[in-house]
Amino acid sequence: MAANPIPSIMKAIQIKEFHAPYSVSEVDVPKPKPHQVLVKIRAGGFCHTDCMAHENGFNTKLPFIGSHEPAGIVVEAGSYVTEFKKGDRVGCINFESCCGNCPDCRAGRPIYCDNPLMKGLTTDGAWGEYMVADSRFTLKLPEALDFSTAACLMCAGISIYGAIKRAEVPAGGSIGIVGIGGLGHIGTQLGKAMGYTVAAVDVKRSALNLVESYKLKPDVSILATEPIENAVEKITQAVQGNYPGLDATILATDAPPAFDFAAAITRKHGTMVLLGQPEKGITMSYHNIIYRDLKLIGSLVADKDESQELVALVAKHDIKVNIKEWKPEQAEEMRKEYLDGKSEGKNIVVFD
Repeated sequence: MAANPIPSIMKAIQIKEFHAPYSVSEVDVPKPKPHQVLVKIRAGGFCHTDCMAHENGFNTKLPFIGSHEPAGIVVEAGSYVTEFKKGDRVGCINFESCCGNCPDCRAGRPIYCDNPLMKGLTTDGAWGEYMVADSRFTLKLPEALDFSTAACLMCAGISIYGAIKRAEVPAGGSIGIVGIGGLGHIGTQLGKAMGYTVAAVDVKRSALNLVESYKLKPDVSILATEPIENAVEKITQAVQGNYPGLDATILATDAPPAFDFAAAITRKHGTMVLLGQPEKGITMSYHNIIYRDLKLIGSLVADKDESQELVALVAKHDIKVNIKEWKPEQAEEMRKEYLDGKSEGKNIVVFD
């Protein structure tokens, strides 16, 4: 039986006007360049950054197809591509291309490229039946990993995993995940799979209940509304380290009060890793930073090698992702539910 031919027209959630409701359009199927693969999309994730793009946060040229969390199957490979072939199951991290000329590209750090294209943010992304992807930012997926879970890992997963790696906590140390949302509920499980003592911190009891229900559950859960002294005491009992508090905290939230709380539960000489993007910047007491010798570092995403580690880790340990699946025609309903604060975990648009 002959393989199904690639069509010329596809269904896509194409943003034609900023702030306008999501809707489905018919657009041309893209053609892969020599360094690209053409992916038949099975799942495309949705997160806060998609809202930023929808509100013109990246000066994106209209129209563009949304979503920067793609997973699917290679149906065509460009002439320069040797790593992938037709039929490969793949995920694509949220970079579409890098310039190759800036200092970070020349140093082998393309995720910090000065002039990148970003899927679904500054160029077309995963909310179409087909998508082209730069093979340099494409990963092979383990057979055990379903497409919806894989899509979540292509931004949320690589963000939280990259942050844990940037913390550079030695094996057997302790980390805290502050903010148990789309990133945080993955991060608590990753931390346990990596051998750390893990604290989960959130303002909502329901978020803590979720991560406590997983096989890889945190060693201690902290409600951010409780007194800091109580939180530090609980953490210190769980960690049993030389100093009160955690070796590192990962800030996976935009909530301004979380920053001082995270600093207070980080041990002296510890590390804080910033993932959250609060609109008005971060504010915390100089006392914590200076007198307790805390180090604050930023983290973007894991690189390709680390991302390949991540998908293997998730498959090996059967790490769970809290997912709600939507059809393309339901995208605006999904966006409204998220903006109304009713979403927990990750939202995914699935394509047949």
